[in-house]
Amino acid sequence: MDNRAIISIVAVIVVIAAIAGYYYMSAPSAPATIPSVEETTPQAIDGGSLYETNCMPCHGVKGEGGSAPALTASNADRSIIENGKPDEGMPAFGGSLSPEEITAILEYLQS
Repeated sequence: MDNRAIISIVAVIVVIAAIAGYYYMSAPSAPATIPSVEETTPQAIDGGSLYETNCMPCHGVKGEGGSAPALTASNADRSIIENGKPDEGMPAFGGSLSPEEITAILEYLQS
């Protein structure tokens, strides 16, 4: 084999190595991952359980009233739940329930 053939073969190998190196360096280092459903979907908040724990002792099992007035979808007020009505014995839940939990309770009352 003459020198020109050897130089040509070496040049082809160098070009292939350079292309492979460029490809390797530009490829992502780790495969892309798709987040699971649990990572992308917030946990559903059970408004019924929250109602039972926080509201039922005073407003009754079905909101029919007890030591506190009856509740309906129309008189359940976010502001009252958050801030309370101390003069009427309603405690404020804004410090112990998140806005999402209060929304879940309101949705439960509307269902």
